Amino acid sequence: MVLILENPRKVVGVFERSADSYDGWYNKPMGVYALKSELNGLERLLPVSGIGVDIGAGTGIFAEQLSTLERTIVCLDPSPKMLGKALDRGLAVVLGTVENMPLRHGVMDFAYMVTVIEFLSNPQEALESVSHVLKEDASLVLVFINRESAWGELYSKHAEKEDSIFHFSRLYKLREVCQFLHDAGYYPESIVGALTSPPDKPSDEIDLRSDTSSAGIILIKARKNNRIGNLK
Repeated sequence: MVLILENPRKVVGVFERSADSYDGWYNKPMGVYALKSELNGLERLLPVSGIGVDIGAGTGIFAEQLSTLERTIVCLDPSPKMLGKALDRGLAVVLGTVENMPLRHGVMDFAYMVTVIEFLSNPQEALESVSHVLKEDASLVLVFINRESAWGELYSKHAEKEDSIFHFSRLYKLREVCQFLHDAGYYPESIVGALTSPPDKPSDEIDLRSDTSSAGIILIKARKNNRIGNLK
């Protein structure tokens, strides 16, 4: 889901118009595979308890699955219609953008962003903003499309179409995202890849790999403290 772009009103409008159909993609073979893979990765990297924020939560499809009695998730998004869907799911919602989050500083145990960094005009500035709402040594998990994969090629083609949501996106390589994190004061603690099957042949196998070279999506767990961490 999108947070900040050069023309945020126009971009939010695109998501507003797609709110009713947004979840439908996750019922298709590609979407089922993607959702299961991303949820599997998030379950591995997120803490089992605490209060966190799903930044760019959209309809709350991830927050609904990841919320437990021990793990509370607040949905943040700039689209009222998207958040209306999340509210229908019984989730806590906050209307806002990543750069102007109406949340208290230093209160969140974790945060995560699923396919959000692709839509940010200034990823480093956005990541710095996230650090303000996190507790000391809290974690941030980024899930992003690997530009150097078959999935990245697919979404790059979608981006060429003016009526596609991805027309407003920019895809990144792993090293570029790691640089954004470093410049914003985070260090990567764990990096894994998912969506290891091509988009035209979605698999029933939901696996995570340390080798991210061909992974369709990459998940990075990072800490907000400025120190060197060991990759796991």
